[in-house]
Amino acid sequence: MDYLSKSMSLSSNVKITRKAYPWGRAYIVEGAGEAPLILPSVTTVLKLVKVEKYEKLREEFGDEKWDKIMANAAERGNIMHMMLELFLLEWAISKDVERSLKKAQIFAIEEARKDNGANSKLVERGRNLFWNFYNDRFWERISEVVENEIFLFTIFKGGWAGASDFVYRDLEGYLIVEDFKSATSPKEEDDILSYKLQITAYMFMCAEKYKEVPKMGRIRISNEQTGDLQTFTVHDYEMKEYLKQFVSLVEEFRKINEL
Repeated sequence: MDYLSKSMSLSSNVKITRKAYPWGRAYIVEGAGEAPLILPSVTTVLKLVKVEKYEKLREEFGDEKWDKIMANAAERGNIMHMMLELFLLEWAISKDVERSLKKAQIFAIEEARKDNGANSKLVERGRNLFWNFYNDRFWERISEVVENEIFLFTIFKGGWAGASDFVYRDLEGYLIVEDFKSATSPKEEDDILSYKLQITAYMFMCAEKYKEVPKMGRIRISNEQTGDLQTFTVHDYEMKEYLKQFVSLVEEFRKINEL
């Protein structure tokens, strides 16, 4: 793709430091140019994307209650993510499903016992979300684990950075970028523009890193109401259009925050 030719090859001698700003999280990259670069995180940039129904819910609940709901949802999702990460780390080495499941389960049990079980209910919710993935037997579609929870960055069009949940090759040998999401209820197409922009940003950074455009980015969402996983996809032939939208947001974000 022509936009890949415009990206720069980066030296391995770069230093990356994460830093919190009033506007969100960013990464300081030194050694990739004459001056240090400030790269906003992908998720920080995507705060510019507003979903009307969620904005209405915030108004209905009020900021304090809404922020509490979001904090609990984030903790629930963190448990699910960590269980998936531990499962996949072990599976990539041993290909032993029982050993992989045990690693994930031990983590959940230990988390549930912390602080006299103060967060045990949230841990159980995250664990149930993990079970939706496990029951899908997602590992059967993987031929090779390429990366698990990998930090990526680019200096294309001013740059951005972030961590992709999972990169693998499928049974046909195609490079796939996958992002794991949690939700209270099933998502509709109108809800997930930010997810598609996010996976596209990761696909682009993977294309730079591996010198290969991923066949697709897959957003897999586990929700608390059903036992099914939802899958939304950005194919390689859709990537350019979504990338244009994301780059436009990066430019707007930099302008607003004078970066």
